[in-house]
Amino acid sequence: MTVLADTPRWPRHGLLWGHLISDASLEELHAAAARCGLTPRAFDLDHYDWPESARGDLEAAGVRFVSAGELTRALLRSGLRVPLRDRAAARARRTAEHAADLGLEMVPTDLVLGPIGHADPLPPAGQAPAGAFRLSQEAPGGAPRVEAHDAAGRQAAQEMLALLDAHTRDRGAPGFTGQVLSLSQDSRPGSSESADGESVSGRT
Repeated sequence: MTVLADTPRWPRHGLLWGHLISDASLEELHAAAARCGLTPRAFDLDHYDWPESARGDLEAAGVRFVSAGELTRALLRSGLRVPLRDRAAARARRTAEHAADLGLEMVPTDLVLGPIGHADPLPPAGQAPAGAFRLSQEAPGGAPRVEAHDAAGRQAAQEMLALLDAHTRDRGAPGFTGQVLSLSQDSRPGSSESADGESVSGRT
């Protein structure tokens, strides 16, 4: 079993990013990412994104560095790779499963329950529909991070958080932890329920 990384060469947020994978299991990958000090939110279905500033941590954790092509071939052999054409469907399945775990009647565009993985980004203003939002809650009762382009989105995010907290507490947990992306009016609180009652990644 080996954990592999390629050279960071994909720009985002002013940094260059690479991929970290396991050739054996996601359990091995999560454990290695934790040893490297990577945030669990950096997980993206079959790999972790890592910034070039973390290379020393990856080296110290025993990660083996390979070319982008070798990394992709190893991921294909492992059976863990989620191809680009299947990634949207994989996120949709994850969202549906996590919504079912919470007993939600409405299903957001993208939902991640727990600390591992991330919802898709909020589209820029002018591309996102009115009332769209992205919500992150890293600890129950903590201060949420809300991304929205209008007051309607900010209000919908607060209503969504109240709904998710209520459903999570109904299942014996202290409150919601995770991320939500909502781009559809039908996936927001008030549409069907209320607070009372969304390469390795196409680059490799």
